[in-house]
Amino acid sequence: MSVRDASSSFPWPPVIFATAFALATLAGWKEPMPIVPEAARGFLRFAGILVILAGVGIALAAEWRFMLAGTATLPTRPTSMVVSEGIYRYTRNPMYLGLSLSVAGVGFLINSWWFLVVLPLAVIAVTKLAIEREERYLEAKFGPDYLGYKARTRRWF
Repeated sequence: MSVRDASSSFPWPPVIFATAFALATLAGWKEPMPIVPEAARGFLRFAGILVILAGVGIALAAEWRFMLAGTATLPTRPTSMVVSEGIYRYTRNPMYLGLSLSVAGVGFLINSWWFLVVLPLAVIAVTKLAIEREERYLEAKFGPDYLGYKARTRRWF
C-alpha cells in the first residue's frame, strides 16, 4: 500500500465555497433578504466591489507565490515546500481568505444577507475539512520548518 502525498484526496475548498455561493444564490432567489433598503444600495454596491477586488487580489497573490515556488495549489497534489513569503507572511491561508472575502463582497454587491449567513458555515467547513488536514500533512512532511512558520503566522489574518 502506498502513502498518498497530499493533504486530501478531494478538493474540499473550491467545492465548499462553490456550494456556499450556490446555496446563498438559491436562498436569495427563493426568499430575498436584503441587507439595506433598495434606496440605500449605492454605498453597499461600492463596498461589495472593493471587498471582491480585495478577495480576488489576495487569492491571486497567493496563487502567484505558489507558482513562483513551483508547488501545487490544490490539496489533492503534493506540496513541495513551505511557502512563507509575500502574502504568506501575514496569513497561512490567503486563498481561503480571498474566497471568503469574495463571498462577502458578492453579498454586499447584490444586497443579500444570505451570502453573509452561509459564509461562517463555509469557513467552519473549510477549516475542518481542509485546513486542519493540511496542517497535519504539512507538519508531518516538513516538521520544524512548518511548525516554525505556523507559530509566527496566523491561520486566517
